[in-house]
Amino acid sequence: MKYTLVCTALLLSFVANAQSFHFGPKLDLNYSALKGDGVKNKVSAGFQAGAFAEYNFNKHWAIQPELLYTWNPYKKGDDFMTYYNNSGRSAAGTNINLAYISLPVLARYNLNKVVSVMAGPQFSYLVSEDEDLLKEGRKAFDKTEISAAAGVQVNLGNVGFYARYVKGLNNINDVDDRYTWKSSHVQVGIAVRIK
Repeated sequence: MKYTLVCTALLLSFVANAQSFHFGPKLDLNYSALKGDGVKNKVSAGFQAGAFAEYNFNKHWAIQPELLYTWNPYKKGDDFMTYYNNSGRSAAGTNINLAYISLPVLARYNLNKVVSVMAGPQFSYLVSEDEDLLKEGRKAFDKTEISAAAGVQVNLGNVGFYARYVKGLNNINDVDDRYTWKSSHVQVGIAVRIK
């Protein structure tokens, strides 16, 4: 009986605060670079699309999880075979295209009704990789990436315009453990609150 009462109280509390819950789609340009031995540390334009949810605890604090499809184009370095001469393909193409499903979970602080700042961790899982860097069809990139994200958003009614910096924290080089590859991203986009 106590369990039923607690669940009912929690449900009523959630319904009473339903006006504090919002969601909608988002889309951005994703300028990314990959730094490490054997890859070009060059900024390339990709994109990111998905959805966000926002739960406001009060007028200042909120949590904002997102579910995103992220596409990042990178380039193989001219010195790739210098570092990976045992496992690398000398005839490998230059382009590297990686697609991730990303899940940032951001703490959001609303400075006022117009400006918000956000920061938090991001987990990404590699769902597609178009590269032929290694022999025997092996893939060169780790499947998971952990990042830290921070940014600012300008809110105009139900539309938010944001800029965000995302820094990869773990080594995504899956060739061997001698060299490190880490990503960085600058994202500029729009989020539309539909509820």
